This record gives sequence, C-alpha cells and structure tokens, in this order.
Amino acid sequence: MSRGNIPYHRHTSQWNKHMVKRILENGKYLGTGVYPRLISDEEFLAVQIQREDKTDYIPCPTELSPIREKAVCAVCGSRIARDTKSHGRPRWVCTSPDCGAIVHISDEEVLKRVSQRLRQLANSPDLLTPPPTLEAVPSADALRIQNELNVCFNRSDINPDYMKTLIFAAAAERYAVLPDLTPVHDIEALRKRLETGPANGSDLRELLAKAVKAVRVGGPNYIERQ
Repeated sequence: MSRGNIPYHRHTSQWNKHMVKRILENGKYLGTGVYPRLISDEEFLAVQIQREDKTDYIPCPTELSPIREKAVCAVCGSRIARDTKSHGRPRWVCTSPDCGAIVHISDEEVLKRVSQRLRQLANSPDLLTPPPTLEAVPSADALRIQNELNVCFNRSDINPDYMKTLIFAAAAERYAVLPDLTPVHDIEALRKRLETGPANGSDLRELLAKAVKAVRVGGPNYIERQ
C-alpha cells in the first residue's frame, strides 16, 4: 500500500501493521453500508476468532478499587499496582525500580484477606485510635500582622479601617493553621458504632476508607492501621 502511494488518510500515505489491523477488524469494510467492501467475510471472521483467542484481560472488580488506592509493597513500602500482563492472570507489581517485587494472587484472594483483616479490626474497636493532631503554630505572617496590630494599638492616631483590615487578616492567618479535626471525629464516631453491634458491609468499607493507612500486598498482614 505504501509502495503504491495509496493513502491511509489524507494526511499520510505511509502504512503500518496497526492500520491494516484496524481495517481487518472493522465490520464497516464488509461492504454492507456506505463503505465499499475491502475485506471478505472469511477474513473478517478469521480476525475475530484470532482476537478472541488473544483476549485474556481480566477487568478489575469494582470492590477492589479502594484497595488498589492504598496498596503498597510489603517489601519496600512503595506503591504497588495491579495488572494482568502475565497471561491474563492478576498480579501486583511494585512500582519502585529498585524493588520490582511481583506478587501473583487472585482478586478473590486479595478481597478475602482484606475482608478478614477488616472484620478482625471491626471486632476490636478499641484499636481504633484517632490520628494525632498537630499543634497550631502561628505562621510568620500571623506574627507580623499581630506585631503591626500591637503597634497600632499604642498609637494615638488610630485608623479604624486599617485596624479592621489587620484584625481580619490576623484571624484568617490563625484560622489557616488550625488542624482539621474531621478525621478525629470520623474515627470516634466509627468506633462508637462498632461497639454497639456487628459490622456490616458499609461499616467495613468505611473502616477501609477512614481507618486504614495502607494495604500491604505480599506479606502475611494485609492491613496497616492508621
């Protein structure tokens, strides 16, 4: 096709195997529509059969997505990713080039082990401790604004509008460094709920989302708590 200077499209006359593949597997070139026949029925069928034989991709289950987001390598602690490049079988590959650990394990087994560890954690809610909160330390801008306010308070010619601006700015700076207590409240509410009865599926999903720091793939412990 390239030697005959037959264009693949108006931008190029150079062909490659991928261009040929796209034509061979596209049913619109069977001549049943507005396009002329470019391939025979036998050729089209042969391509479909070959494609089916090579289709070994296993889609990732939806319930595995929250685990993938927190999955880390049990060897080095780096992020570990799931793929199906090994004959279509799920495997987990460490993304660190210095490690490169590979774990062959089915999706069902990962879900089973994580679920077991989550239920163990749910049955011991006293282990759920709120994450530590950092002390609010005034920023350099907050200290500078406060010093400016102190100077203004000691002046006889006070400008009310300027003072108001400084007060609001000082409050904003102090508010910006306050710790977010939402995780603390979430863990406390979850702990109290688990103490009242057995955990259901929704509780386990919330436990994974809010109380689990990492899911270690490759070792005996598949859950690392916060």
